[in-house]
Amino acid sequence: MRDGPRPADPPRAEVLAYGALAAPLAFGGLPLYIHAPDFYAADLGVGLAALGVVLAALRAVDAVQDPLVGWAGDRWPRARPAMMVAGAVALVAGVAGLFAPMGLPLLVWFALMMVLASLGHSLISVNLMTYGGVWRDAPAAKSRISGFREGFGLAGLILAVSLPAGLAVVVGRQASLMALAAVLAIGMAICLPLFLRWRRGARFDLQAAPDAAPPGLRAFGPFYAVAGLVLLSAAFPAALILMLVRDLLGAEDLAGAFLLAYFVAALPGAALAGHLGGRFGAVPVWTGALILSIAGFAGALALGPGTVGLFFVICLLTGLTFGADLVLPPAILSARIGATGSAAAATRAHAGLAFLTKAALALAGAIALPLLARAGFRPAAPNPEQALDALRWIYAGLPLVLRALAIGLLIQFHRKGRI
Repeated sequence: MRDGPRPADPPRAEVLAYGALAAPLAFGGLPLYIHAPDFYAADLGVGLAALGVVLAALRAVDAVQDPLVGWAGDRWPRARPAMMVAGAVALVAGVAGLFAPMGLPLLVWFALMMVLASLGHSLISVNLMTYGGVWRDAPAAKSRISGFREGFGLAGLILAVSLPAGLAVVVGRQASLMALAAVLAIGMAICLPLFLRWRRGARFDLQAAPDAAPPGLRAFGPFYAVAGLVLLSAAFPAALILMLVRDLLGAEDLAGAFLLAYFVAALPGAALAGHLGGRFGAVPVWTGALILSIAGFAGALALGPGTVGLFFVICLLTGLTFGADLVLPPAILSARIGATGSAAAATRAHAGLAFLTKAALALAGAIALPLLARAGFRPAAPNPEQALDALRWIYAGLPLVLRALAIGLLIQFHRKGRI
């Protein structure tokens, strides 16, 4: 990698070339955990409890996979571009295969395709965040770089969650999900070469350090603890939103509109978080955003049949704060890497955040789906009030508690200089 002076404010064209890859990459993250479990449960008849077990087992794979991706990136930094190309192939194949099951039992197929898509997502996302984290030293630039990247990611999320809902009424649900895989492939074919061209001309502080110790819990543990709680609190609503809209609100035809409102609201939230984070500091701004999000989750406890207007307001409010959740944690982690002199282990540090992101999404499903099954909940079927209460409290009550705990830890750790 090349060294040299780094301006605090990178040119817009370079930031765009770097961040655009986050748009197709977003197809393989949150949207999979929104669409895939509900598709397998409601359309293919797979039991909720069984899906929860598989999602839990997938975390054991990620527990090995993500640290290995991080270790390989730090051990062979020149191999990162090849790793990202391999990741693109795996991600496209996994997403396409997930929605076109064939040959094997459904649960086995679901697990294999999720592993393949998850591996591809890790190979790209871990290295993408690493390049952004060591590209510029100035804290304000890190927030701006993170903001642009997550802005593209949000654009990808918006397309990934709204496209299937819009096409399903015309071509059916499975065909609409296959269209999602096709758009992912096209996006990767456009954005990955653009990124690789940018990488060849950029300057970084990355070097191979085979003997460097991985970042320890003492340096990054407090950050990971807060980030894990926040990610898990966002994962429960992501895993259950389609069931909540269809089975509690009775507004299945508005599912796409709710998702669109949430992610569209996250766009100005991400831009505002990136701006304020560069001006006032990422930690104070993130703390304020988390406090604001509490109001949204509290309001969700009042949801019931027909409360469409209330849910739109909740989607807008929580979407706005979700933008901060996307932009600020990577910027905080990058600053922490610089403060602790851990640049040689930067990829492993970002791999930890990538692991927490996927672990939260799968853990939420592994917890929520069996709990709903025990409460007697059945997707796309009439449900007793007890089952709907369980859906409401798992969707909003658990995230409310997790966010409150995260806020307390974030304030405490920041005062002690550990975040």
